[in-house]
Amino acid sequence: MLAAQQGHSSGHPFSLLIPLDTAVPQSRILHRPGVGWTVNLEPVLAAYSHRLPIPQLVLEEGLLARLGPHLDTLFPAMPCLLAADPTTWSVAGPTVEASLRACGRSVQRHILRPSRPGATVQADDDQVEALRQTLEQFPHALLLALGSGTVNDVAKLASFKMERPYITIPTAPSMNGYTSPIAAIRSQGLKTTQPCHLPRACLVDLQLVAQAPYRMLAAGLGDSLSKPVSHADWLLSHYLLETSYNTVALPLMEESARLLQDVPGPLPTRSLRTVGALMAALCLSGLGMALAGSSAPASGGEHLISHYLDMTAGPQGADLHGCQVGVATLVTASFYQYLLGDTAAAIDIEARLGALSTWSERTGQIKRHFGPLATAVLPQARALHPTAALLRQRLHRLQHSWPELAASLAANLRPPAAIAADLHRAGAPSRFAELGLSPHRARHAILYGKDIRDRYTILHLAAELGQLDAWTNRILADELHAGEAPEKQPKPGPPGQTT
Repeated sequence: MLAAQQGHSSGHPFSLLIPLDTAVPQSRILHRPGVGWTVNLEPVLAAYSHRLPIPQLVLEEGLLARLGPHLDTLFPAMPCLLAADPTTWSVAGPTVEASLRACGRSVQRHILRPSRPGATVQADDDQVEALRQTLEQFPHALLLALGSGTVNDVAKLASFKMERPYITIPTAPSMNGYTSPIAAIRSQGLKTTQPCHLPRACLVDLQLVAQAPYRMLAAGLGDSLSKPVSHADWLLSHYLLETSYNTVALPLMEESARLLQDVPGPLPTRSLRTVGALMAALCLSGLGMALAGSSAPASGGEHLISHYLDMTAGPQGADLHGCQVGVATLVTASFYQYLLGDTAAAIDIEARLGALSTWSERTGQIKRHFGPLATAVLPQARALHPTAALLRQRLHRLQHSWPELAASLAANLRPPAAIAADLHRAGAPSRFAELGLSPHRARHAILYGKDIRDRYTILHLAAELGQLDAWTNRILADELHAGEAPEKQPKPGPPGQTT
């Protein structure tokens, strides 16, 4: 299995064991006279134009003021529907609207608002339906999504349902969903990922995204640093469950990793070169999911932990997705470190089969823990709950393929300490306590995150090996120890410091 994976290690933080058919193309970050800082992704994207309709990706300083003329080259004369939330509208809405109207376009607004006073705007079924109805009222309008994760996900799914094109205008380098064919939507209480279409264009004003609240920049880094463990989960599932795996997107992910190499240290300065590199890495990661036909290359067990926190948060909402993912990445990277420190030959398969809970027992546990959410969670958990025969087969595969699997995992993973160092240098959260979470809530996120989606990850294997509780205890003990002697973190520069 995966014999093609005997190959090189590139030395990047996300190191590919699979030999690439061609050299990895590289993007360029330039300072152009009359334009300012810009990121040229054409060398990277050209190789993929025959595989899928690549959206136009423009990352330039000051692009917002030139938005109207730029859109004229893509969708001339079309009226526009501008979707935003109250914050993103106040930050950039008037500038975008003025640029569009100056080119003779009519502009309508759709502002996403919280479901109740004091709550945060959520990407959920209700928000999607409200925007879908607005699109219905303006059948000829081009949808522009002005915002970050929530606005983008709502606009993506609503336009997909209406079979209408949309363009995304990011306001923060906070996540990789701008260019992915997936929307993260809360549906019936469950955090789901729903297939959608790609934007026709992703238009990034580097000055605008560099001025975002620094926590959003830190979130983008946290989301990006998760890719080695996401990829490891993708490999693990392929080896043990024979789920699909392909290498077509890996050169794109390799270039995303290369762009990230010099981001963590200077990120607090908000330099446009650094923010441009981060934003480009996020865009390439999103396209990697489109090429792979799955979110698996960029979403594994660390995302399940984050989604659990989103689902179970109160009215004030959870922390930013990428900040949660960054902390959860340290959890799953540590789990892999524990796994690689053991030998699969030592697994007592008969003992593990004897300890296997029945589905009836698991149903009771899930109902007690999730309460009203259990109805949505149970089908996801049921899909991966093994029978004794399936667990025996899975653990035998683990033992028989262990030398090859261990080599593949080790070549693609980064040490948890290296990931933590990057988060620390950027002033990003690296502990659950920095997300405002108690050890009790952190424990639940690690133990029960695996149940909310039918995607096999290191969290599931840890449970099947009987190690999930013990490994979680090690994580929380290490976090408590780390919190006793906090180091001084870099202070982010002010939003206006963007040169």
